[in-house]
Amino acid sequence: MIKLFVSNFERVSSTIAIKSEFSKIPSSPKLILNGDSTHSLNEVNSITEFMPIFAIGLVLVLVIQVTKYILDNKLKNKIIDKGVSEQLAKSILERGVTDKKEDTIKWTFLLLGLSGGLMITYFTTPLDIHSLAIIAFSIGISFLSYYFFLKHSKK
Repeated sequence: MIKLFVSNFERVSSTIAIKSEFSKIPSSPKLILNGDSTHSLNEVNSITEFMPIFAIGLVLVLVIQVTKYILDNKLKNKIIDKGVSEQLAKSILERGVTDKKEDTIKWTFLLLGLSGGLMITYFTTPLDIHSLAIIAFSIGISFLSYYFFLKHSKK
């Protein structure tokens, strides 16, 4: 319990308090460990344990993108210095609009499959190895649907 207000007036003591349960994130799926279902994946402590992993992932993505940008810039400068014909340089350096469109569609399929797998996993408690299988299967289905989309769009 968290004490919000304590008053000592004329020998009368009063305390207004609320339960600390209201300040936590609501818990839905329970992880059952050795028959004890008191541990929740949505507890604040569990989420803060994964924050360093997310931060490291974001830093790695940033480093990769900056490195890619620098290396692409160096390649462009070397092509200009060598005096390669304009058509060849254009074909090497230009990344087509269709490539960007296909990348966007691929990520859309992938994220939709992942979100579908996570949603199915949310409703199939307790969380266990079958949860990973559901997510892997849904990602596989999303890549398969992306393949069929590309096959259909090439015709």
